[in-house]
Amino acid sequence: MTTLAHDSIPPAARRATPAHDTVREGLGLGMRVGVATWLWLAILDAVAGTPFRTIATLGGATTFTIIHFVLCAAYGLAIIGIVHASMRTPSVMFAMIFFTILFHGAFAMLTAFVAQLGLGGGAWMRFLAGNAIAAAITFTYVARRHSLRAIFHAAEADLNE
Repeated sequence: MTTLAHDSIPPAARRATPAHDTVREGLGLGMRVGVATWLWLAILDAVAGTPFRTIATLGGATTFTIIHFVLCAAYGLAIIGIVHASMRTPSVMFAMIFFTILFHGAFAMLTAFVAQLGLGGGAWMRFLAGNAIAAAITFTYVARRHSLRAIFHAAEADLNE
């Protein structure tokens, strides 16, 4: 099994960051995703002429915001934790890919459920586009701080051993 110590990654591939801190990076990712997706929902509702309809339907501004940011923080911590674990044991990255696929499937089922709560067919656009925004932010945030290419190559080498 190949391990990928931070020092074994070529300097050009390391993306300049100080020491990796799972909590700091995870909460940073979670808050970025949380703000972007919260604003996405608020802006869509405002453009549709029903300000905060989605947020009100999902428990009201305070309840929704607290739950939303707690879940986004947990998401960020999980993603960054897995990325950091894959730097030590590269094959962990394959588990992340598998669980990402499961997460998106569960999210699609949740969207169908929420659509029945009174948001209607527009829930698909609200939530799946918001999920795509979150995925783009996640990829960008992680790729700027970690050499995903080096991690994937090391994981592939693990499989070939």
